[in-house]
Amino acid sequence: MLDALCGNKNVKRILIFLFVNNKGYGTQLHRCLGVPLTPLQKALTRLEKGGVIASHYEGKTKLYQFNQTYPLIEELQQLLKKAYTLLPAQEKKNYYLIKETPEHFSLSPLESIRVLLSFWDKLQKVSHLTFKAKTNSKEENGWNGQGKGEVVITKEAPNILIFQEKGVWNGKPGTELNFSNSFRWTLDRTAGVISLEHLRRGITFPVFLFHLAPSGKNSLASVDSHLCEGDTYFGQIFFDHYGLRLSWRVIGPKKNEEIDYHYS
Repeated sequence: MLDALCGNKNVKRILIFLFVNNKGYGTQLHRCLGVPLTPLQKALTRLEKGGVIASHYEGKTKLYQFNQTYPLIEELQQLLKKAYTLLPAQEKKNYYLIKETPEHFSLSPLESIRVLLSFWDKLQKVSHLTFKAKTNSKEENGWNGQGKGEVVITKEAPNILIFQEKGVWNGKPGTELNFSNSFRWTLDRTAGVISLEHLRRGITFPVFLFHLAPSGKNSLASVDSHLCEGDTYFGQIFFDHYGLRLSWRVIGPKKNEEIDYHYS
């Protein structure tokens, strides 16, 4: 869709990648998109000279992100969101950057199961949550704010946990609303994944979100993107002795959200 407008497939790929991940660097783009580094660097230079993106250094790494002073930045991001929602599901996943740990590539099947069971053990001990939501959309119904609450866990079976979450959500300044959520976590040792479902329609009509598989010694990542009424869901989990952090990314016709859950 964007090839004709961009005049270059690598320019299109870079723009969509930055839209999904907010920032990135050359070798990261090279690994994620499977495109040779040299043409990517040329395309990055072209975009930066045109004022569409800007760069800065974090240590020795040169990072690129959208130039927020670019006159057509809002229109460009709306176009990119539309283009992204029209991509095939598998291609959408290619643009989502999994934050890999150094040991990601060396996990053996046995180590993967250990990670899965270690996470499952910590999941059963959760009792509190805090979360922050940030929207990158100009839609009025975008999520911006933070919340906190308690989690009551029901163990339906040795491999099934129901999270009943209740608390307070602070959105617009001066507003405070009560919220409640219900999620189902299911451990599948044979497949080596944990599935997450939202039970907003009731326990007999779950909304599947994604399967999570070990991506490092202390992390899991969504195996594939999930489409729900045009919205694409991705997720990653990081855990340590302090608790669990579940990061969501939701992109759709009316959504462009990042949500961070912290369970303890």
